[in-house]
Amino acid sequence: MTEKIGILAIGHGSRLPYNNQVVTEIANMISENHPEYIVKAGFMENSEPTVEEALASFAGTGVTTIAAAPVFLASGIHITKDIPAILKLDPETNEGEIDFDGEKVKIVYAKPLGADKLIAELIFKRAQEVI
Repeated sequence: MTEKIGILAIGHGSRLPYNNQVVTEIANMISENHPEYIVKAGFMENSEPTVEEALASFAGTGVTTIAAAPVFLASGIHITKDIPAILKLDPETNEGEIDFDGEKVKIVYAKPLGADKLIAELIFKRAQEVI
């Protein structure tokens, strides 16, 4: 069986549509750049689809593993408690699984964005744009 990977980009969610659109656009960019992956976006609060709905939307896609990737800069309560609970992750391994039509699909959980040279360069680029 060949592995088919899904990526669930998880955003905080907001009542302001633009904030949600950014996460959705990031998911779309990943999908365009890596068409061999199935990419979905889900939100923790104030937005749809919820993380639960986005996770369920992988049903029927044939994915064998889903990488849940938070679109958050740093760890907070959503990253350390809420998302792992929603995804039903084992606290020891930060992994879990979901059943789609009798097939077990592995869920793995990525770290938040954190301090990274790519983010530093993007912030520098934004500063340069206004100078």
